[in-house]
Amino acid sequence: MFKEFAKDELFDSILYAEMANRAKNEETRKVLLTMSQQERSHYEFWRKYAGDIKITLKDKIVLKIYLLMGRILGTVFTVKFLERREGDTSNTYRRILEEGKIREEDEDALKRIIEEEEIHENYFVSQIDEFALRYLGAIALGIADAIIELTGVQAGFIGFTGSSLVTGIAGLIVGVSASMSMAAAAYLQAKQEKGKKPAVTALTTGIAYLFTVIALTVPYFVNFQLLMAFSASLTLALAILAFFSFYSSVIFDRKFLSDYLENIGIIFLIVAIGYFFGDFVKNFFGIELFV
Repeated sequence: MFKEFAKDELFDSILYAEMANRAKNEETRKVLLTMSQQERSHYEFWRKYAGDIKITLKDKIVLKIYLLMGRILGTVFTVKFLERREGDTSNTYRRILEEGKIREEDEDALKRIIEEEEIHENYFVSQIDEFALRYLGAIALGIADAIIELTGVQAGFIGFTGSSLVTGIAGLIVGVSASMSMAAAAYLQAKQEKGKKPAVTALTTGIAYLFTVIALTVPYFVNFQLLMAFSASLTLALAILAFFSFYSSVIFDRKFLSDYLENIGIIFLIVAIGYFFGDFVKNFFGIELFV
């Protein structure tokens, strides 16, 4: 047990130090170095009970994975994901304290460690300034709106036409037009908010929207049958949504599954409404469109 505590603290210390060495922002580097030193002091405490700990080859591989994650997904996400993986460390330490499993003279030191685990680390993470974190709302707006709008349009055209090509073209036209509209709306909204650059916010929203549109319309242009193309597009939509929902849940300390299931429910509701409306329009106007 004590060896596990010591190893986790040592691993975190090394990881934060390595991330600090790779940090481009000086403030971020200082925050990570402070966190590394803090974790090192925690390791020194547990080493009195566990003895010296060595980092294995497996640990080094995991370390490389976390460093790569930091480069791709950001420092804040990586640190918070690490804390989520470890579980509620402070509660575990508190239980150790209550059960009297450490020497009496070390109790005050462990109380200080518990306080640092609960407060200081979250404080330090909040000091890290990253582009993805500052504009997460704009990215979320672009992705979520594109998924809902595109799946609705595609479902509507399934009810209206039997053509995969027509459905793909319709989705692309609507999506590209909507991406510009969303970018403009994000620009106007950002002008009313402090700390955000309207042009960057607009560009971020528009690019996120357009990327999602392209991803969801590709299946319609690779000679799939309509239902197969729609299934592939919907699967991509759910995969993109799953990734972003998980990313957001880690960043904001929310539960992933409940948020994701709620979003899935909304998407399928939009799909049903879109399909039946498209079918209604086809029957009302007596149109049969096949290409």
